[in-house]
Amino acid sequence: MHLDLRKASALLRKHIAERVRDYPLYLNEGPGKDDAPIRQITMGYQFDSAGWVAVVFDTRPKAGIDGQWNAYIEPNAIEFSDWQQAYDELDEKGIAIKVTLPNGAKATIGKKASEEDVAEVLGKALRDVLVSARDDGQFASLPLAKSCALVVEEHDGFYGWSDQESEEPDGPEACFAALAGDVAAKLVEGQIAHWINVMERMAAGKEAPSEWLILVQNDIFDRLKKLGEPAVVPLLKFVRKWASKPEYDGDRPQRNFNEAPMQDPAIKALRLVHDSRQATPEVEALLRDIMRRSILVNSRRKLWGVIPAWSARCLARLFKKKYPMPKLHESTNELLNYDEYAAKP
Repeated sequence: MHLDLRKASALLRKHIAERVRDYPLYLNEGPGKDDAPIRQITMGYQFDSAGWVAVVFDTRPKAGIDGQWNAYIEPNAIEFSDWQQAYDELDEKGIAIKVTLPNGAKATIGKKASEEDVAEVLGKALRDVLVSARDDGQFASLPLAKSCALVVEEHDGFYGWSDQESEEPDGPEACFAALAGDVAAKLVEGQIAHWINVMERMAAGKEAPSEWLILVQNDIFDRLKKLGEPAVVPLLKFVRKWASKPEYDGDRPQRNFNEAPMQDPAIKALRLVHDSRQATPEVEALLRDIMRRSILVNSRRKLWGVIPAWSARCLARLFKKKYPMPKLHESTNELLNYDEYAAKP
């Protein structure tokens, strides 16, 4: 499939112009008070579960790279459905993605590319759009703070950039080192247990706040991925513990609500399982139990979380002849064909 990021860039410049034009006309759909200066402009995006880009203005006095923009996606986003289609073809069929970059150069995202590889290509294009909008004075009419930061961040943390990240170049490394402790001295099982405990603290919201936690999670799961098959079952047991909890602290028609701390690590764990090839009876039983628990809590909601969808993707990927691909409601995330999974012996 071919992605023309020149067209995407043009659409985003138009979207930015509309966001700037409309800013004084309504309440700020972003973190912070409506009448405070803008201290951070975040361009958030996603390409795997859905394709979209959101431009979020952050007026908090201590605005930082902490993922708060994720609570304001819906009113600030435009869709790029071809991004998801391209990624699905890459992930499920191994079809490489041909890309025309914003400068007209050609690139290929190979069939063995990871989510991080796709996120980087898209993220760098978004970075260039955001920087050029600033340099062209597109934000000049906004009430910007003197040190307003520009940030680009993928929804699940697969890519991150800020024009002020050089102020603390060792931030992510220091955060990771503090969480790692003496893990390198442990055997494989001990290393897995260590990282699962770290993720448990993050899921419970008990880990000390840090603007780097979202990015560091990717490093942790890279370590777990390298530890291989022994990590799969512990990761699924971790997800199962949280599957019966709501993934958001509110529900529609409430306008603003946040992802629960457990959602991001739980979904990253399921992504790792999805790519693991661990098609054992124990893995199947755990995935079915996760799905059952998450369906119970989500069936009472108007906006579903994504654990049901990802557990379904795992079953369909690992047990191809037994389970269908998930069918989701476009706006609610509801797993429409749950009965097809539940009916399996």
